[in-house]
Amino acid sequence: MTQELDSERARLRGRAVRRPRLISLIPLAACLLLGGLYLLLAWQNGYDLGIGMAVVVSNATLVALVATGATFIFTAGSFDLSLGANMLVSALVGGLVGRASGNLFLMLLATMGTAISLSVLGALLATFFNLPVFIMTIVMMNVYSAVSTLMLTTLGTNAALAVPTSLVTGLNQTWFRLLLLAVFELFACVLFYLLPMGRQARFLGGNPVCARLSGIRPKSLTVLCFALAGIGIGLAAFAMTVETPTLSASSGSSVGMNMLIAMVFGGMPMSGGPRSRMYAALLGAFSMAFLDALMNIYVTGSWYLQIVKGVLFATVVFLFAVGRRSRMLER
Repeated sequence: MTQELDSERARLRGRAVRRPRLISLIPLAACLLLGGLYLLLAWQNGYDLGIGMAVVVSNATLVALVATGATFIFTAGSFDLSLGANMLVSALVGGLVGRASGNLFLMLLATMGTAISLSVLGALLATFFNLPVFIMTIVMMNVYSAVSTLMLTTLGTNAALAVPTSLVTGLNQTWFRLLLLAVFELFACVLFYLLPMGRQARFLGGNPVCARLSGIRPKSLTVLCFALAGIGIGLAAFAMTVETPTLSASSGSSVGMNMLIAMVFGGMPMSGGPRSRMYAALLGAFSMAFLDALMNIYVTGSWYLQIVKGVLFATVVFLFAVGRRSRMLER
């Protein structure tokens, strides 16, 4: 009898371990499936695969850079809706500095410094006024949108800001965007998986009370997570400026929502915590880019794509919620 009970417990433990591992492979399988479908259908329809893949990489890298940095925020149990607006303001400040100085390095420094400062500002204000960070990021999103509109109307021409193309010549290449993404992804993975900061962020997102009692300072760690997110925003803003030297109010307007959809589709739990995955940003960003490319083959009109993304986002969130509820019931 005892042996039968032990074998049954072992069987249940093995199934409990295997199922999360199989579930974690779904985002990878979805990304490979969408990529394979795109390559097949694009080839059948006579599309230039070189140009098509360059567009996919361009769309994916912007979202992946922002999403990789935002992973730290979500892991710690926070939320930020101002990422897209922050990216546009940072790109505008960097563009102004680059246009005035004619120096690419100064443009990069201005872009990165603005992105990190604005990202940290929301977290610091929430800490100072003792408000939920989520509420403060909504406020800051509207403030950044107003600032970008003011900059474009007063400092730009015809509501657009042009950066000299000679300043970014040679950098508007696929390899440059992939290099930025690879370097930042490696940096983020080292922090997330190998250093105490990553473990503390997962602990804080999973159980804030126990994290606080164990000596972790939630406010300081949250500010640090927002600073790391600012690095991703700054790199994305710089890549966007290099790719499209003429900035307008629509530049990067869809990055914020695409980032949320990509993270969820890539397997990032909405609640953060120990189940957070850094690779979710990468898989989700490329999955969304392949989906965009697939839709553009057969469908004209961006509103179809927005509907598909909205339905997909709701479906994935629902499946995560059902899975989480079932695990709680099993316990």
